Amino acid sequence: MIPPPNVPADLLQPCAGYTGPLPQSEGQISDALIAEARGRSCANGKLATVADILNPSSPHEG
Repeated sequence: MIPPPNVPADLLQPCAGYTGPLPQSEGQISDALIAEARGRSCANGKLATVADILNPSSPHEG
């Protein structure tokens, strides 16, 4: 039997995006966009790492 892959628990935790109220000004919209971009970058990085763990011999799009 093949053992399950060792995926660190932190890679299975969600990444935060923007969680504040509906932006009402340009500055708030800018802050929300930055938070969303950071959250997506975090999530994509975790997905890439999990992909490497599950299939180390297959390259992925980064």
